[in-house]
Amino acid sequence: MQETDRLAALKRVAILEQLPAPRLSHLAATCRWRSYNAGQQIVNYQERSTDVFFLTAGKVRVVVYSAEGKAVLFTDLGPGAMFGEIAAIDKAARSAGIEALNMSTVASLTADQFDSLLLNEPVLALAVLRHVAAELRRLSERVLEFSTLMVQNRIHAELLRLAADVGRREGRVVVLSPAPSLSDIANRISTHREAVSRELSRLASIGLLRRDGGDLCMPNVERLERLVREAKGE
Repeated sequence: MQETDRLAALKRVAILEQLPAPRLSHLAATCRWRSYNAGQQIVNYQERSTDVFFLTAGKVRVVVYSAEGKAVLFTDLGPGAMFGEIAAIDKAARSAGIEALNMSTVASLTADQFDSLLLNEPVLALAVLRHVAAELRRLSERVLEFSTLMVQNRIHAELLRLAADVGRREGRVVVLSPAPSLSDIANRISTHREAVSRELSRLASIGLLRRDGGDLCMPNVERLERLVREAKGE
């Protein structure tokens, strides 16, 4: 990848967007750049490494596998995302694994390089604080759902999260393209694919979902939001 391409790639990373141009240019030259094939592990759960990664192309999955091989799926990340910052900050073992879902390119910094960048660029330090706070709120919301919602309502909440994260709007309809697999949804909310299949079929029967080829369409997100709010007692 040429230097101009690397600079352009980093400009698309949300957490870096407020860095001044000279700093971003230096960062593009400082980062270690690497590409991963689909299925390759970028970071292992409980690994003792502390690099920070900026995803410039492709898609990766944040996941932990139990001793029995069951996947606990946290989220998928697309171009412009940052990951690995928790271990860089606290120098503890990795809190999750990261695997490439398709051909992905990342730029990485060592923890020391990341620390230096934060100390010298207060605007970036503030952006990282806000990023970590947003992730904490997101995880807190999921813990609350696991503790208080029935499986069908957890499915509704996860569909809404996917709609907000990766869905595209076509008028009032939100489209997930490609549709998430039953197993993926099940692994996100700690249930089995049969339960997901039954609930998606029920939602389709009452007009809240429909399949369109390989896509999943949500024609009435507002009604789905009401179902989740009611289940939470809001």
